Amino acid sequence: MSDLNLSMFKAYDIRTPSKYLTPELAVRLARAEALYFTQHVGVNHILMAHDARSTGGEYLEIATEHYLEAGMDVTVIPGVSSTSMFYFAAMKHPKYAAICFGASHNPSGDTGQKILGPGARPIARGIGADGGLEKIQELYVTGASVEAGAMRGRISAYDPMNEYIDYSMELAGVRDGSLRGLKLLHDYLHGAGGREMMLAFQRAGAELTPLHFEADGRFPLGDPNPVKEDVVAEGIKTLKEGDFAFGTFFDGDADRIDFYRGDASYLSSSFIYAAILPAIYERMGGDDAGVYADLKCNPLALMEMSSCGVTNNIIRNGHSQIKDALFTYPNMLGAVEESAHFYEAFFLDGERYCTENTLYVALLVARIWHENPARFDELLEIQASATREREWGHKFPTDEQRTAALDKVEKHFLGLGAAAMKEMPNSWDLEATIMRRGIPFSIGADATMSEDWLQVCQRISQSENGLARWEIVAATPEITTSAKQDVLRIVREYGASEEYQG
Repeated sequence: MSDLNLSMFKAYDIRTPSKYLTPELAVRLARAEALYFTQHVGVNHILMAHDARSTGGEYLEIATEHYLEAGMDVTVIPGVSSTSMFYFAAMKHPKYAAICFGASHNPSGDTGQKILGPGARPIARGIGADGGLEKIQELYVTGASVEAGAMRGRISAYDPMNEYIDYSMELAGVRDGSLRGLKLLHDYLHGAGGREMMLAFQRAGAELTPLHFEADGRFPLGDPNPVKEDVVAEGIKTLKEGDFAFGTFFDGDADRIDFYRGDASYLSSSFIYAAILPAIYERMGGDDAGVYADLKCNPLALMEMSSCGVTNNIIRNGHSQIKDALFTYPNMLGAVEESAHFYEAFFLDGERYCTENTLYVALLVARIWHENPARFDELLEIQASATREREWGHKFPTDEQRTAALDKVEKHFLGLGAAAMKEMPNSWDLEATIMRRGIPFSIGADATMSEDWLQVCQRISQSENGLARWEIVAATPEITTSAKQDVLRIVREYGASEEYQG
């Protein structure tokens, strides 16, 4: 059974080193998915795409052949696609299933799949027809496939680029030429985002300096992850040396997006969201409008979000879970994760889709920054009034050691006066623990906090084996430093690896 590489089935998607997904196993997986789509989801048409990874085209062609063999019609986005453009294409084909081959910010040798059902709804572990990814894994293990005799499907191509740019610019309130005079930098890290961003920002009239814009699946800078300092070092240096308003850094499939002011001051995702949320609320809001915020979000940013009239609700991590929660609650406008993911309830042809559109976010941030740069300066000052240790991780020799380490960390901070939260207000499991001292768990615009407030979040990674993650934000650098030292001291007792960023 170990030869089947079952570890590739993660909580949100499929992710694995390519060497473990041989052509034979790729065929087996495609046949299981074809059976799942046709008999469990009830669709006979699938949209296909791949990101910048050099293996993407190979895996896409293997899957396409076996979907066609199973009688499914296949629509392919030719060439490299960002994940967000793929999501838009799925919105344009709401009756189709869809798969994008890629592995986000993982090393160049990895591959994977993001899988959607009709309506661009995510298929993940426990999400989707008959258990979603769990059912696909079951069919894969048994070697199930569509019975022979089905009429071969047909293949066609669809290029969403122009429609995607038009839709994203209109949604962001950006017109041709309206960003004229804005000087900014983008670094695509040789990922999938360069083409769409350059075309859109050129239309908008911005003075854009694009770095590493050519998609290159070898990722010569290193893992296409904007968290990694060595990978973004050249871009940060260029940003500091230029006269830019701000810089934007993308990951390999361009669904993560980090922002730095021109002096290279980093503005975390929750504060970026606080800056653009008034425009989103003005366009979409209602009396009971709310947003989801990553449990790691800075409480000061949550107060800023609430100031525009929305409620904020803690949400568990994971793109599939967040999108599913947005689908479930129609009053929710969107969500932000501190990992630089932004989500929204989008409307197209009268239908509501809960997904990601990084081009729209990049354009909206640029518009707001162009119109009111002082707001970002203000938010940077608020952010600087607290101290953050951005999420890091440790790998453990066994799951038992990891669990024991998490338990001891929690007991330690509870002993220092913190309270722990493990469920969302609707009783959904957070799949993580948030510990707060001197801060309420429900934060509005007028929340009060103690002088020594502290927030510690810890979780098990759902996409990488043996990994647990922590993030800390606190009132002072001394509190943050002390809290991180406490975590490091405890996890070393359980065989933790050196600090892991990614």
